[in-house]
Amino acid sequence: MIYANLMFLTCVSLAVGQNLVLIGGNLRNNNLPVWNMMVELAGGPGVARIGVISASNSNTTEGDRVINNFVRLYGANAIEIAVNESLANNILVANLVQKQTGIFIVEDSEDKAANFWDRFTSLVRPNDTPVRPPNDVVCYESASYKRQNLIDTLRPSGMDSLVLTAIRKVLNNGGMVAGNAAVMSKSAVILGGDSVAALLTGTLFISSPRVPFSFRKAGGLALIDTDYVFDSQLSEKGREVRLIRTLLDSNVSRGLGIDENTAVIVSNPLLQPVGKVLTEMGTTSGAFYVDVSNVPVGAGAAASYDNVDFSFFTVDDSFDFTAGKAIYPTWKKEIFGQEQFNKAVPSDDILSLALPAQWRQTAVGLINSNEMSVTSYSAPSIVPLIPGVQVVFDRTRAVGLRARLPGNSNASVVSFQGMSASIKVLRILD
Repeated sequence: MIYANLMFLTCVSLAVGQNLVLIGGNLRNNNLPVWNMMVELAGGPGVARIGVISASNSNTTEGDRVINNFVRLYGANAIEIAVNESLANNILVANLVQKQTGIFIVEDSEDKAANFWDRFTSLVRPNDTPVRPPNDVVCYESASYKRQNLIDTLRPSGMDSLVLTAIRKVLNNGGMVAGNAAVMSKSAVILGGDSVAALLTGTLFISSPRVPFSFRKAGGLALIDTDYVFDSQLSEKGREVRLIRTLLDSNVSRGLGIDENTAVIVSNPLLQPVGKVLTEMGTTSGAFYVDVSNVPVGAGAAASYDNVDFSFFTVDDSFDFTAGKAIYPTWKKEIFGQEQFNKAVPSDDILSLALPAQWRQTAVGLINSNEMSVTSYSAPSIVPLIPGVQVVFDRTRAVGLRARLPGNSNASVVSFQGMSASIKVLRILD
């Protein structure tokens, strides 16, 4: 569990030392705080030299979008650096990477000569092969084999290529590295599947989820020196349980899921990582922190999880990845005794793919109410064959903070830590 630091900080200095930007996917072109921060951390407008790296033979659609944003909208210099398997250990390419003050890693690489199974599964998995992304976003989700291709190209067999070594040198020289949070960890990398598929995979419950759950236990790019599993588009796609199951199966205690169009700016990721949430102005998105160290052994196989500790951090909240301590800005105040609602509102589709942020909204409603717990459900279905799921939140040991949103005085932002969840599978039909 993350414990609150009693000392509140007005700001956290991020411009000194290494700077890793963990993006929660679907970063919009007009997200001024995140784009401006990336440019500032790379040296500022007119100074920043940003290399946009893709695992490909030539420029990619996503890479072109990133370059256009940096150059046309945010005043940085940017070039695309295509890195295929043969160029990943090319000293000239590595030297070019090292000359940059910032790096942006794109995941939507060109199609490599994947094997038949990779191609086939990419066609039948909705989460792996999403619809055409909007024109105004980068860091969108691509096929799972492309995520594997990126990691295999830059870090084959768990060994740094010369290009990845050069990326680390950019970090060590005080530069900025950014990309989808899901590939940045040295721990497991999630490849596909939704929360229901993750909950049921490998259990005795008979089901036929449309999207199989899978992850890469060998890890990602290892650009942060801490054992966390990361996920992106967390709230929007109801991926909380998917992250929890990955932690249990990969023997990692802590994970961080970041909402889309949101970033966590990590200072000193290779030394003593401290993250700070950065969002578009006026939004309530953030980062979901979860600790499964108190979940009973065998929970994954039983599809029944107790004592899942989780927290949710919003704009300007900071947290120490290593020590497990949260730091809040002074403009947020504790909710205790100032709750706005008498009762918490449960969700009847807590793991929904269709209704975004059901887990987050339910938990925020509970911490801001006079009740101590709330019970929600995920509805069963016969086609496809999916059992129902019960999720209980308990806020007995939780601490919540609330404030009016900067840039949106009509809305409030709520952070909390130390909430507990219990998750169990029910019958197909009751």
